[in-house]
This record gives sequence, C-alpha cells and structure tokens, in this order.
Amino acid sequence: MERSTFVSSLGALAALSRPIGALGAAAAPAVIHAASSIDDDATPFIWAIQTGLFSKNGIDADLQRATSGAASVAGVVGGSFQIAKSSVTSLCTAHSRGLPLIWIAPGGEYDGALPPVIGLIVRADAPIKTGADLNGKTVGVSALNDFFSLAARAWTDAHGGDSSTIKLTEIPMSQASAAVATGRIDAAIVVQPFFETAKSDPKLRIIGDPSSALGAHFMQSAWFTSTDFAAKNSAVVDRFIHVMREAATYVNGHHAETADIVPKFMKVDVEPLKVRIPLGVRFNPPQMQALINTQARYKMIPVAFDVHDVIYPGALRG
Repeated sequence: MERSTFVSSLGALAALSRPIGALGAAAAPAVIHAASSIDDDATPFIWAIQTGLFSKNGIDADLQRATSGAASVAGVVGGSFQIAKSSVTSLCTAHSRGLPLIWIAPGGEYDGALPPVIGLIVRADAPIKTGADLNGKTVGVSALNDFFSLAARAWTDAHGGDSSTIKLTEIPMSQASAAVATGRIDAAIVVQPFFETAKSDPKLRIIGDPSSALGAHFMQSAWFTSTDFAAKNSAVVDRFIHVMREAATYVNGHHAETADIVPKFMKVDVEPLKVRIPLGVRFNPPQMQALINTQARYKMIPVAFDVHDVIYPGALRG
C-alpha cells in the first residue's frame, strides 16, 4: 500500500472513531475472532472473556492459538481473524511490506526494573556465557524477524559478539527448551510461561535477558486489526480498546489471582507464573518510535517510519 493511501485511511479512521467512553448502551453484539501466541500478554483478553467484560460491552469474543506473531498477521490479513496480537517488530515488518494493519491496543511491556520474564537459554553444560560465545551459533526464535530476533541480535552485540554471524532459526516456543537441551540448537529465547519452566530445568541455563539490550522500558507487543475492519467497525474497535484498558489495569493489579489464566486456557502444562509481564494500558508513542528506529538500524525493515502512521487514532484518546 502506498504511504499516501495509508495515511488517507488513517484520516478516515480518525473521522470515524469517537471518544472511547461513548460506548452506547444499545450497541449490537459484535463477533470477534482473535488470535494470539501462548504468552502472558494474552491474559487481559482471556480474563475479559471469562469475566464477561467483553459481553458487557457488546462483544462476543473468542481467542485462538497462533504459532507466532507472523501467523497472527497472516490471519488478520487473510480474514480468518478480526483482531490479533503480535510483537511490535512483526507489525513493523508488516507495515514496511504495505500490509493494511492498524494497532489498536498495547500488549505486553518490558520494564527493566522488574524481574525478567524472558531469557536467552543454553544447555547447562554449554560453554556459552556472553554474546561473543554466540558467534556462529544457532539461536531459536518463535518467528524470523520477530521481536525475539531483534532482541537476540541486540543482546549479542551488546555483550561482545557479532550478531551478523549468528544463525536465527524458527521454532515454536513450546519446543525451544527441548531443542536446546538435546543440542539441536545452541540457544533460544523463551518468554512466560516457558521462561518459568526453563528456569527450573537442570538441563538448561539462562545467560541473559535479551530485552535489556533494547531499552529500559518499552512495549513489546500490540493488538491490531485491518484498516478495513477498523473503518467499517469503529464503534466495535472503540469498545475493544475500552475493554482491554480495563482488563489490563485489573490484571496488572492482580498478578497472583490471574497467574494461571493463560496456561489453563491454552491447555499448557506449566506451573502458574511467579513473575508476570506488565501489560500496557495506553500507547506510549516515543517509546514505540525508539523500537522502530532500532529495527531499521538492524535492517529488519527498510527504513524507520512515524509510529503515528500505524496507531488507530482513537487509541490515543481518553
């Protein structure tokens, strides 16, 4: 999609979107089929389903498992899902390819002041301790050119290595620990709930927090839809934003109570999470812009772009 056409679409969205608080008591229920990978970022969405918060706001929502953010993007573009969650880096890649997507609500955030919820794992007996030790090694990520790909490269360079020499390979996060433990790959990045399991596995060792190389605080993922769906269903999108803000606020304040929501919902056999991912409540454009600029610096997208080009206008209100 040409930039001028995309920006014109955003102008139309701005005209259609209304204040988030104006939900409309008589709004007809809208069916939303959504997709997300298995991670703690999905907790607010699932909580909103289970508590009836979506229903109270005129939305009949369901959530299906996606293998990666790239798969979520493909599902929304192809029309299988109305809304999905993906890493910011996958969404930037989609935008650089001209895919007509718009970001409507924050997902998970990274806060360097909190205990890590993501880790770079290696075999316990592997002689890998620093970025330099990763030179020439194979590192597993959930999808090529996703957030974990960017984090792996940035962490390697920040710790004495040369990220141009590492070999990134795509592997489902549910299989990453086993692949490292058996020596099929040298290292991998895992996030909650798999990070919690990896920490207690005697066959594995965590050598670092790859997110730390990208900044002290930033948004890692976001919920998005197609520009066409947003333009035709602005009231539904506004209600979705309202629900996700309320749900994220609640989950952030009730970590212990909501720790097992994702594993149970996705039927993953892991222990309830002891350390949680902070959930974004509102977009922070400057922080998001910094991540876009870093992705461009690593040539994962051709050039940096203005983050406001991809944010649904109504998501910055209220």
